Amino acid sequence: MKLVTLICLLLCSITIESRNLQKRDEDHHPRLIGEIHTAIGSDNFNHIILAMLAQDLQHCKVEDHVKVMLELAKFAQGCVDDESNEECKKPMINVYYDKVCAIPKLDEAYPWTKDCCVKAELERAQCFHEHRDIPVEPYKIPDAEAACKLHKEHHHDALHKYIHIIAKRHPNIYPPAVLALAGQYDTILTECCEEEEKVKCFESKFVEVHKATLYIENKQKHVCHVLKEFPERVFQAIMLARFAIKYPGSSFDVIQKLVHEAVHLNKDCCKHDVVECMIEKLEFNKHVCEHQADISPNLKVCCEKPIMERTPCIIAMPQEPTPESVPKELKEFVEDEHVCQNFAEHKDAFLAKFVFAFGRTHLTLGVTSLLIVAKGYEDLITACCAKENPVECYKTAPQLLEAGIKESLNLLKQNCDALQKIGTYAFTIQKIAAYTVKMPQVTDKTLIEIAVKMTKIGVECCARPEDQRMSCSEENLSLLIGEMCERQTKTPINEQVHHCCDASYAKRRKCFTDLGVDTSYQPPAFDENVFNVGANICEGTEEEKQAKRLILLIKAIKLKPTMSYENLKGCIEEFTKVREKCCAAEDHQVCFDTERPAVMLHLKNLLGV
Repeated sequence: MKLVTLICLLLCSITIESRNLQKRDEDHHPRLIGEIHTAIGSDNFNHIILAMLAQDLQHCKVEDHVKVMLELAKFAQGCVDDESNEECKKPMINVYYDKVCAIPKLDEAYPWTKDCCVKAELERAQCFHEHRDIPVEPYKIPDAEAACKLHKEHHHDALHKYIHIIAKRHPNIYPPAVLALAGQYDTILTECCEEEEKVKCFESKFVEVHKATLYIENKQKHVCHVLKEFPERVFQAIMLARFAIKYPGSSFDVIQKLVHEAVHLNKDCCKHDVVECMIEKLEFNKHVCEHQADISPNLKVCCEKPIMERTPCIIAMPQEPTPESVPKELKEFVEDEHVCQNFAEHKDAFLAKFVFAFGRTHLTLGVTSLLIVAKGYEDLITACCAKENPVECYKTAPQLLEAGIKESLNLLKQNCDALQKIGTYAFTIQKIAAYTVKMPQVTDKTLIEIAVKMTKIGVECCARPEDQRMSCSEENLSLLIGEMCERQTKTPINEQVHHCCDASYAKRRKCFTDLGVDTSYQPPAFDENVFNVGANICEGTEEEKQAKRLILLIKAIKLKPTMSYENLKGCIEEFTKVREKCCAAEDHQVCFDTERPAVMLHLKNLLGV
């Protein structure tokens, strides 16, 4: 099963007849429950309701949610049979929350629902969404024998269980994607339960599904983060850059229309009306196929498939080469004598055309690099148009922009080379050393999480063909930085992190890379007990043992963030010698107790305390 298949299933988990659901406009047709039930079919309707319930009420058992699901399904069928019922004329999202809020003793299990349920219409959905993300049991691979027994003997109940588990663990994934992921679980069980080595089959395939699940959830969170924290034109630029690279043979006007629709639907999705969101996503997909001749000839194969198969096909389409007819020199932007006039009179439109033109001729770039190039071009034109001979000035644009791209490519190459040379654990140490001094206020656990994620991004992207590395690393780093900045808004870290998060979206990554030691940070007093290492550091899985060592490293750095990397290496080497000696000794604890005074003295000398 390919990771990309899961990602693309995000948009195509349900079928729909568009004759019953009018195209959304400013005064959009409400999504009525009877219409949706007919359009997507009873099974899909039931499963989407179940996913919504599991996300909104995460403590409840699947059996409790199934009861509410069946009540709503019965009501929806009644609306199909008799459309004259006034209750049936309400938007589906309102009907859904009316039913949820009528659950007996709901406010005893979820006290916050008392406030949410008295809110009006979409405000209720937003209120429920704000109370999601409660701690739930951590992800674990299911017991093979028990899962296979349930799958074989009670398949319907098993599917409900998959939907329920995925939805409550990942409350930010849109319900159609939950159904798609549950379908993948179902497929895995069908395949693995026939294997002799069920556990081995489960372990390999469930890890891939879990990875895809986290990617989808983080992607959706990031979209809403960008729309919330930046002007809308930033998200427009992101979508324009993405479509320019994806469909280099299309025209600017066609891509602009796609951008407009994509921005519109994502804004609605981030308002947490999941019904409106899923329908608009399907309508967008339908629109792409209706205009396939203007977008890409390669879409024909995908658009001829049943609607359930279209989106995976579209997303999995190989990168198209830039057509020969597309000019590579971009003379309109670097030689035309009217550049300053066009820039002054139609700045946003002019820059959008530049992003499109540059993107479709530089397909190996990531979205972030393309936005950095656009910002560089904007700054150059602004400066040049203030001079006596602007044409001579902006003629240098191609060389300057290519130099900026080369700098990003060199940084990526350095990281990939380092990863290959020193290995993942040493690479993680490097990232911890770099980011602990930048944000020492962050918890040890979070710093390890950030460094490990950066290492995983490196492992994944550096393994790609060279022309795919940039887009891979930039997309994943954008998600990680977005996650860090979302935390910063809730729990401020320090002023320099705040500055990077509030800076230009395109320059966020470079801003974090360039950060130095946080000079406002006051290190704690030296406490030997913090480094009271014992036999437990020799215990556990390799991953657990590494985490224990990394925490000690972080604590040492936090004591003296200005410590040179050479001194830090000295700390690591000294501790490694003692750890290896004592973990090989017959009595670990006695060995550590014996070696401790010399280690503490060495550490104090390095820290200057």
